[in-house]
Formats: sequence, C-alpha cells, structure tokens
Amino acid sequence: MSESGIAADIVVIAATLAVTALLFSKPIEKSGWWAATAIPLASIIGSGFLVIAPILQMSTGNLAPLAMLFLVVLAYLIGSVIRFNIRYVEPKLAAGTLHTAPKALENLSQWALAFAYIVSVTYYLTLFGDFLLRGAGMVDPALSKSVTTAVILFIAFYGQHRGFAFLGRFEAVKLGIIAGLIAGLVYGNVEAYAEGVWSLPPNSVAPGWHEMQMVLGMLIVVQGFETSRYLGEKFPPSLRIRTMRYAQWISGAIYLLYIALMLYYFKYPLPSEGEDTAIITLSGHIAAILPVMLVALALIAQFDAAVADAQGGNGLLYELSKKRISPSVGYWVIALGGLLIVWTSNVFEVIVYASKAFAIYYALQSAVAALTALKHKDIPMRLAKFFAFTLICSAALCVVIFGIPAKG
Repeated sequence: MSESGIAADIVVIAATLAVTALLFSKPIEKSGWWAATAIPLASIIGSGFLVIAPILQMSTGNLAPLAMLFLVVLAYLIGSVIRFNIRYVEPKLAAGTLHTAPKALENLSQWALAFAYIVSVTYYLTLFGDFLLRGAGMVDPALSKSVTTAVILFIAFYGQHRGFAFLGRFEAVKLGIIAGLIAGLVYGNVEAYAEGVWSLPPNSVAPGWHEMQMVLGMLIVVQGFETSRYLGEKFPPSLRIRTMRYAQWISGAIYLLYIALMLYYFKYPLPSEGEDTAIITLSGHIAAILPVMLVALALIAQFDAAVADAQGGNGLLYELSKKRISPSVGYWVIALGGLLIVWTSNVFEVIVYASKAFAIYYALQSAVAALTALKHKDIPMRLAKFFAFTLICSAALCVVIFGIPAKG
C-alpha cells in the first residue's frame, strides 16, 4: 500500500473513532437535545445514505449535487408541515378541538403511515440483502431476494414470540463511520487537487423531465424527520420542533457535502450490476479500509431501521384496528406485504414505492396542516400557512404521481 493509501486509512479511522467517541461521551449521551436530534438524524442519513450517490450519479451525472439540494429542500419544506402539526394539531387532537375534516385526514394519514412502514421495511431489507452479498463479493438478485425473505420472516417470527428489547441502537457507530467516509473524501479530493489531477468525469446525462422524475422517486432517502412527531412521550413539543430542525440541517449538510465530494470518484466506472451497492466498490478508491466499514454500516443501518419500522408499523396497526390486529399478527401482516413487494419488484422499484408511500403520508399531513391553519383562528398568518401547506401537499403528490425508478 502506498503512503497516500496509508494516510487515507488513518484519516478515515481517526475520524470514525473521534466522532463515535464524542457521541458516546457522557455529556452528549445524557443530553436531552442530542437524544431528540439523534433519532430523526439517524433515520434520515442511515438507510439511504450509501445508495444515493451512485443512483443520483447514474440518473443526473454531474448535476447530482443540484438534485440532492432539491431533495434536501423538499424534505425541509415537508418538515415544516410536521413541525406545524406538532405545535398546533397535537394539542387540538388531545383537547378534542380539531375540526372534523383535518381530524379525518389525520386518521387517514396514520393508515398511510402504517402502509409506508410496510414498504420501508421491505426497502431496508432489500438493501440489506444486496449489501450482504456485495460484502461477500457477489451480485445475485435472486439470492438477494432469498436473503431478504429470510430476514423478513425472522423479524416476523422473533417479533411475534420474543420482541426486540435486546436490540440497542447504533446511531453513534453509524454516524462515526459516515464521518470517516466524509473525512476520507475530503482527504482524497484535496490530495487530487494538490497534485493537479482533480477533474470532473465526463457528463453523459442530459437533464430533462425524465431525470427529474427519477429524482422525485428518491424522496425516501431524505425521509425520517417525521419520527419527531411520534416522540411525544419522551420529549416536549418545543424540543421536538427545534431538534427536528437540527436533524434536517445536519443531515442536509452531510448529504450535500457527500454528493459533491463523490463527483471526483465517479471517474471510476460503476459496476455493470448492483449499482445500488456501487459505493462499496468506489469506496476502495478512497481508502482501503472503507469497503469493510461501509458493508458493516449498511448491514447495521438496514437491519436497525427495518426493526424500528416493523415495530412502529406493528404498533400503528394495533391502534388503528382498535386492537383487532394483535401485535403478534401485525408482524405477519407486515411480513406478507413485504414479501409480495420483494418478489414482484427490483431494488430501484422498491425505492420508488417507499418514496411514494411516504409521499402519500406527507401529502395527507400537509392537508391536515392546511385545513387546521384555515379553520382555527388562533393560528397566526392562517391564510399564508394555508397556501404554503397546499403547495407542499401538491409537491408531495407530484412524487406520488410522477416519481419513477432510476433504472427499470
């Protein structure tokens, strides 16, 4: 290994250990604001982080940073809807003063979220199967589906009989590895520029409506901020609103930096198969240690996120069915829905299905916010908020209607 390669490995490992140690430190670990920030933050930049760079590059070429900026801004606008609903809809629901129409839409949005959880579990575990095989040096769609099936059935069986109390969360480790990747990218780009070899790869993608539809189909990658809405038992509304903003600011900056720094490395060709896991191959050009670290990150992130959404979806089904769907049955409902998607779709289609499922939820939440703003006179700037939330609802519906897979 060259001196440059050794230095890159040292930078990656040092950044990973430093950030992980910082996040495990007692002042951070015991901080209420960090705990409230870490949950949505880990959800936003966990599962989709590793797939977004190669898929965006494949879809938009050197315009990938602009496409990422669009997704980040769209997510932040949708986040403003969720923050409004935390501030105004939650207390009105609790007090029984929410008007009939937004109350009905709120209930419908919870059913949409339960469905979105089913799709997202499938999305996470599809990526789990792909990254597991990539870590073993294989790309085999049929075998990946079989792995995904086995893990879905394990989650359903174990959730029914034991529950998942043994699982810890791995946000600090995940964010530490991501910090190592970013540090390696910075080092590699600076070194290439200093040596006079830095350049962008030829841009073979002409932007157009088709590419825009592909970008719309990737909304799932920046999804996760809405988890702040459902942390009411742990944190007060003001803290959830503030820390959701923190989570979106931090994740947005990380995503934009990551995509911009990856452009230089797209001079290396993407693999002919398994483009969703291409970051594993590309990361070997950044630092020799990264492929192993990113496979570990992918497996931790996908399984952790899948279990979290399986639990969330199971709980929602139990509540929304008025206890007719028991927790043990709920896991199997999620599993059967997931298996149907796995065996009728490829990974790019699953990503779009997940994006559209959450976009339906976001559209309904936007409608709830718009009608609440219109009907309740105690809300400042009611008409302005009504029109703003209506536009955001329209944007979410555009994802549902126009989003397409990056690759068929």
